[in-house]
Amino acid sequence: MIWERSQFYTSPERIQGLLQKISNEIIKRCRDSISIRDMLDGDVEKCMEDLHNSIECGRSWRRIYGNVSALVNRRSGHGKWDFNLNTIFA
Repeated sequence: MIWERSQFYTSPERIQGLLQKISNEIIKRCRDSISIRDMLDGDVEKCMEDLHNSIECGRSWRRIYGNVSALVNRRSGHGKWDFNLNTIFA
């Protein structure tokens, strides 16, 4: 929707920058959800669950990106999303 409607995010460079910021925020939140205190206290089950949830969150974000990218590439009048995935999902 931002790609189609925003007057500020119509260039590939700007939308790629926004996607990178979203990825960075997801990484930050996942990192913050894993408690070093729990690790040091020996709460292995909670640490494993937090780590699993973080991994699944990253996989979900990548799937969502893939689905939206395919939709944009089929329907968009602004052009294709042909971004370097290594920069978005670094």
